Amino acid sequence: MIMKKRTPMLNRTHCVWALCLVLLPFLSACSEPAPPEAAQVVRMVKVMEVGAGDSLGARSFPGFVEATDQVDLSFRVAGPLVEFPVNEGDLVKKGQTLAQIDPRDFRIQLDAARAHMERTDADFRRYAALYEKDAVSKAQLDQARAARNVAQAALEDAEAALDDTHLRAPFSARVGATFVENFQEVAAKEKILSLVNVTSVDILVDIPENLVARFREEQRDSPLTVSFDAAPGRAFDTTVKEVSAQADPRTQTFRITFTLPQPEGINVLPGMTAIMTRHVAPGEHRPIVVPAVAVISDESGRSFVWTVDPELNTVSRRSVETGVLTGTDSVEINSGLESGELIAISAASRLRDGMEINPVEEVSGL
Repeated sequence: MIMKKRTPMLNRTHCVWALCLVLLPFLSACSEPAPPEAAQVVRMVKVMEVGAGDSLGARSFPGFVEATDQVDLSFRVAGPLVEFPVNEGDLVKKGQTLAQIDPRDFRIQLDAARAHMERTDADFRRYAALYEKDAVSKAQLDQARAARNVAQAALEDAEAALDDTHLRAPFSARVGATFVENFQEVAAKEKILSLVNVTSVDILVDIPENLVARFREEQRDSPLTVSFDAAPGRAFDTTVKEVSAQADPRTQTFRITFTLPQPEGINVLPGMTAIMTRHVAPGEHRPIVVPAVAVISDESGRSFVWTVDPELNTVSRRSVETGVLTGTDSVEINSGLESGELIAISAASRLRDGMEINPVEEVSGL
């Protein structure tokens, strides 16, 4: 009896079982439920309501003190100093002698000029009498008159030179600096000392170009005050003296000079720092001010803030036009925001458009 071979069937059966064993782990994995997704973390962000708060009633700008009038004094004549009774910082009155040159040589010159004047005057009188008698010519009389006139001018010069040995204060002031010592030989026109006016002082302040027009216009309803570190808690009324006609090309600011009478109870000196404050008048537009940290700049340099939807608690990017810095940590917003809107004031660099946040109200207004 002949038996048939079954080897191919056995091989196919083995292959099927091997394939099942290979696929079993994958089938088990597919039957297991997928792990739950991690819950999205909602970032806690400080927000504020945009509005014009009380602090916007004034804007302050740093400045420095400069003397209203400052003059360097010198002698018109040369010689050794014999008196120099003032020191730096002394208060002096108008007409007070500040220094004196040895006057002896000038007195001698004055005596000589006076004697010469007397001789020429006598000669002229004699020639005038002779001319009446036709004893001298008209030319001789004119020559005597001219000699007398020259002598008169020399006498006046000698009197002025003697008077110029005294250096007097042209106005009441404070001695700002001295440049020589007593008994020193000084030359004509050499600086002896400087005087600064103490009846008033000037405050020089650099104002941004977008605000300078407000100072060019007279605004009696917008008081201007200035304060000094030397008198904490006190503010003094000031007025605009002059406005520069050209901006600083580096800072794009205009130099404005304010002036005020010398305050009582405080010695304001040139070089001191000052803070000039412009108080916003009632009814005047008050621009929106936000914390500087709330304003972000993109790669192209454009500024924006994150506004907050109070219903959805999501943030949206909003382009804004910024103005000047107010204080050290706030900035004006010229356009792009309206009073009453919510903006993010923390984590601004980590927010994304449409991101949901957990808002925490920090302040209302600024």
